[in-house]
Amino acid sequence: MRLKRRMTAAEFEAVRPLLNISDDRIEAARLALVEGRTLQAIGDQFGWSRQAVGDAVSVVWKKLEDYRESQRVAANAGALLPPGWEQVTLIAPSHLIAKFRGEIAQASPQPESKKAAAPRTKRKE
Repeated sequence: MRLKRRMTAAEFEAVRPLLNISDDRIEAARLALVEGRTLQAIGDQFGWSRQAVGDAVSVVWKKLEDYRESQRVAANAGALLPPGWEQVTLIAPSHLIAKFRGEIAQASPQPESKKAAAPRTKRKE
């Protein structure tokens, strides 16, 4: 069985400006995704088929996936992270953040010291 697609009202409002579909289709998708109404009930309300409502939902869902991906990319823009590391936003008491920063510093890869260059040999001319 397929999982129901759901999104918060805030997520829906975030993608609304990105949608290039009619206001009716936007409203139908909102009723399904945010309010949790069935596709059949929404179709009956608008005089559409269940599939037509499902198509509107799919358009909005795809935009949400694109939006989430762009947010992830923007959050990591310019961050050169070592393998196995992630960038997060942390909200916590100050004393715990200081402790956490200390633990991160201990786990961080140390900068490599510059390797001594091998002595050059002169070419025979």
